[in-house]
Amino acid sequence: MGLYGFNETQIIAFFASLVRVSFLLMLLPIFGDNVIPATVKIFLSFTVNLIVFPVATSVGIGQVAAMASTDMGMAGLVVREACVGGIIGFIGKIFFDSLSFAFGHMGNQMGFNMAASYDHHSESSIPVISNLIMILATLLFLALDGHHLFLKAIVQSYQLIPLGGFVFSKAVVAYVLDTSSQLFWIACKLSAPMALMIFLINCAFGIVSKAVPQINVLVVSFTVNILAGFLVIALTLPVFGSSVSEIFVMMMDRMMHVIGMLA
Repeated sequence: MGLYGFNETQIIAFFASLVRVSFLLMLLPIFGDNVIPATVKIFLSFTVNLIVFPVATSVGIGQVAAMASTDMGMAGLVVREACVGGIIGFIGKIFFDSLSFAFGHMGNQMGFNMAASYDHHSESSIPVISNLIMILATLLFLALDGHHLFLKAIVQSYQLIPLGGFVFSKAVVAYVLDTSSQLFWIACKLSAPMALMIFLINCAFGIVSKAVPQINVLVVSFTVNILAGFLVIALTLPVFGSSVSEIFVMMMDRMMHVIGMLA
């Protein structure tokens, strides 16, 4: 009998489960952002692991006992749990990165390159207006209880993938790569209206500069691009919620699907 009535296998299983939860939360949007202190992340990982550990033990920890009998088995157990948490978290991160990429491109098109602020999702500098839209999308995600769905994904991972039960396959790698390609498609779709508007304006200014050389097109274009950008944002705001919500639904579907593939 070990610590506080737990045997050695249960203690090892608890820390193996903690590895999965920690890697998953570290990569998940919101939970893994740099704005959250490391101590808070550690406490959150430990708390979530305490909550979901009964689910892990209900599925069975027999494989943990078999792997924990050797040092190589212990190392393999840690690597497997890190892979499970990392893959699931990476799927969620891809979709938030696509939003950050799209909104950053929109801000650059409007001419806000110099007015940049730090984005905690992409861990890079993006225009202020883009950061504002990203915050709006994050608040929408929280309003839709997306963070609850993340926790549901953690629980379901234990129901389908017991501790130490992960088996590497080429199909999982192919699916993750396919999901990664969605980043650029989503970014292009979201930023297409802004890119089209700015492209047409630049074409018009090109014609004007040839027809009326006396006009300082460079100075005028800055103001026009910003006004046109705000006009596009205002016109697309009514469908912003539904478009971003569809992306979040796709993200959760992909996460649940990859959990099934890892089982």
